[in-house]
Order: sequence, then structure tokens, then C-alpha cells
Amino acid sequence: MLIGITGMPGAGKGAIYKVAKKLNIPIISMGDVVRHETIKRGLELNPKNVGDTAIWLRKKYGKEAIAVACLNYINEKLKDEEIIIIEGLRSLYEADYLRKHRPLIIIAIHASPKTRFERLKSRGREDDPRDIRDFIERDLRELNFGIGECIALADFMVVNENKDYDTFLKELEEVIKKIIENKERFKEQIQYRS
Repeated sequence: MLIGITGMPGAGKGAIYKVAKKLNIPIISMGDVVRHETIKRGLELNPKNVGDTAIWLRKKYGKEAIAVACLNYINEKLKDEEIIIIEGLRSLYEADYLRKHRPLIIIAIHASPKTRFERLKSRGREDDPRDIRDFIERDLRELNFGIGECIALADFMVVNENKDYDTFLKELEEVIKKIIENKERFKEQIQYRS
């Protein structure tokens, strides 16, 4: 079974790494796949190059391109795992592709644009926006990929706004545990939806 994590940049998707580690669940980052491809293309990691690479991958391999790369990795390295988390799901195309091969539950993480922009500014990753213009361009690119539909149709929503980080982590962990405890029931529901 796959658990897909979606949300706009800066919403707090990366918190899933702490939860996954605590619960001993393997995790794959779709963003890492894009950053890896950016470097393979000989480009510097910055917002424009990473964004252009994401667009290039989808033009070359289709709208589910990143999901294909993730599933290939799963089949090669994690095929015996019972539950795998995929962080950074960005479209229903990706979700539908993954669902053709494995059951998938989606958790959306939400925070306001103001909160997300402040987090991204302070995070300081090479491909984070440097100013509000970069931030808006990135949000629009993500929305163009279809992330809005993915968030809207998620199975669970965790709001990461106006609360401390530990409270947010606890809420996210509770959702993951609920999925694990009820995975057989969720698998049946997912098969019915497909």
C-alpha cells in the first residue's frame, strides 16, 4: 500500500520524514527525483532550473512521469515493503498511475500562502523562492501540474497552521497510524473507487 503526501510548497510535507522514521516506514520524495534529474541535466539547483526540469520531465514522459520513476524505484528497491510513503504527489495523473499498480491513500497538508512563503524563506533550500515573485511563480506552476485537484480529492487533510510543530507532527502521525490500523478496509475502498 502507498501513502501519498500532497500539499503546496512550504505546507509542511517534509514533516512526514520524522513520522516515517518513527514508524519505520520507507519514504520516497518526488521532489528529490526532480532535483536529481536537474543535476543529471547539468543544471544548477535553483527555482527556475528545478521547475523547468519538472516541466521537461512531464513533456518528455507524460503527466505521470515522476510517479513512473518512483514506482520503478519501489519495484527495484522496496518491493517487499508492506507500506511505502511517497512525499510530494502533485497531480491526479500521478495518483491514478500509482493506483493502477498499488492501493494509494492520499494525505493533503495545508497551510496558508503567507505561512508557506515565510517557511520557504527561512528554510533556505537551493530551489526555494528568493522573493514573493518566485513564490507566486512556483505556486502557479504547481497548480498547473494539477496539485489543487490532488489536494481537494485527498482522503485525509492535516492543517499545519496556527499550531506548534509537535502538535502538527502528532496529528500527522495519528492519521498515518489510522491508515495502518485500517489498511485492509482502505484497500477495499480504494479498489471500489478505481
